[in-house]
Amino acid sequence: MSERFQIGHRGVAAIGGIMLLLGLGATAARVVKQYQTPGPFDEARQGMCDFHNGIYFPTRALLAGESPYGARYASEYPVARQIPFFSPAILVLHIPLAVLPLHVAEVLYFLISIGLVIVTGAVCAAASGLPRRIDAILVISAAIVFARGGHITLFDGYFTFELMLATFLAIHWGGRKPFCAALALVVVSAKPTYIIPLGFLMFARGNYKSLSIGAVLSILAAAGPFLWLASNHGGGDLVTGAKDIVRQIQESQEIHRGMLDESPVHSWTRIDLLSVIAKWMQSAPAEKAHLAVMLALLLPPMAVLHRRRRQGLDDGVAGITGAIVITSMLVSLYHQSYDAVLMFAPAVAVLAGALPQWRRIGVPQRIGLAALMLVPAYNYLSTRMFLNRLDPSLEMVHVLTSVNGVALAIVLGLVCLLGVRARRPPEFDGAMSS
Repeated sequence: MSERFQIGHRGVAAIGGIMLLLGLGATAARVVKQYQTPGPFDEARQGMCDFHNGIYFPTRALLAGESPYGARYASEYPVARQIPFFSPAILVLHIPLAVLPLHVAEVLYFLISIGLVIVTGAVCAAASGLPRRIDAILVISAAIVFARGGHITLFDGYFTFELMLATFLAIHWGGRKPFCAALALVVVSAKPTYIIPLGFLMFARGNYKSLSIGAVLSILAAAGPFLWLASNHGGGDLVTGAKDIVRQIQESQEIHRGMLDESPVHSWTRIDLLSVIAKWMQSAPAEKAHLAVMLALLLPPMAVLHRRRRQGLDDGVAGITGAIVITSMLVSLYHQSYDAVLMFAPAVAVLAGALPQWRRIGVPQRIGLAALMLVPAYNYLSTRMFLNRLDPSLEMVHVLTSVNGVALAIVLGLVCLLGVRARRPPEFDGAMSS
């Protein structure tokens, strides 16, 4: 295999490059036009709001010894509210940005996000059997930018692309390079809704060493900033300070769950299966119910992954294995529409048909499967902007906002069925080059 990048199809590369530039330019223009001045949330002006509320000011508070999970932080810093339960390790990762002036940090983070999109495009292309193909990278990157989750991540300045790339790498390296996978898991551990289901699925896949090292590194990465905050909140008593931080986290979670877009009953952005059920039942499940449903939904795919591991059928992040892992994550536990960008790895591979495991499926079936995978990414009818303009009935709102979770649940059933039906190890020619 050549180590040099190749253009592939020049026409496709040109179209991909043009679309990527158009998408990035339009998003940058929207950020400028609808820039949200740090402070109370303004629905009409959300440009870089998540960068302010979830990265920049929480990290500055951490540096100052102020807990970004507490009410005092929310009242003293120009933010909409305190942050939910993210691992403080993700804030440490963004310290280089937090020490810069705000506008400099915003521009730099936007550029970093663009870089992450392109790197993720390269990862998806390589994992799909199209390594170092510039045309594929440009097309995939443009598709991510035009996807609902890709656009809103760039526009709001959230760290979804970091989680997305780290998840792909953790899955890819899980059974090959345990330490590299563990480092990726440290980033994934920033959000419990990512790391909890991924941990179960990687365990079923047999990635014990990666998980063990990742758990140790994640605990160490979170313990340092947590103890730093505790030492500044306990009046010199570390235990008292730690209890205070835990209390703040619990309170911030309550505030977070009270937001309309977070509620499984009222949210137009949730894509997990429980949110679909709760929406139609008009009943919000308790926290324990979320975990019980997660475990119930994870058991079948875990059994399939275990069976495939014993048969030597693990085919990586873009194969059937990756499709099972990624779809299970999204279906089983709380996830928002921006998390649907994770589906690009298997969806690209299904459409490309370069991997033997997907080539066994007929072209119409592959197109249908990929379309289901990408429904949440491009279902703009379930966005607040379109719902406000369309003003549909309550039943139609439920339909439009339930399509995403239903599509992913169908995908999960299909890929698990494909995983069970496989009988012999395919030739894995879709591995990412090292």
